Amino acid sequence: MSKIEFKVGDRVKCSFYGDKIFTLTGHDPDGYLFIEYEGHSLSFYRDGRHSRQHTHSPLTLIDGAKPKVKVEVCIWSNIYADNDNTYYTSKGLADQSCWHDRIACVELKGEYEI
Repeated sequence: MSKIEFKVGDRVKCSFYGDKIFTLTGHDPDGYLFIEYEGHSLSFYRDGRHSRQHTHSPLTLIDGAKPKVKVEVCIWSNIYADNDNTYYTSKGLADQSCWHDRIACVELKGEYEI
């Protein structure tokens, strides 16, 4: 059995189709992953096996071919004159926790790729 847990977006080769590269396109609540090919959909367990009877996965993860995913981060900061700024995950939390001498409440956004 594979020690890899495949995820949607992973780029893989499937031994059923030789050297063709696929992207795992979706999943369902039961944990199956899918490859779409020529109007057909093949399903795989998250460990890559095509059925419970298989002991090995026909999927091979393509190193370096995994698409990057952008993640956006947003925090709120209460700004004070003494530089003792605090950070929160929402404006509501920042407002609830502020001191009387707050100068501003600022939203800080950024993004990174994983």
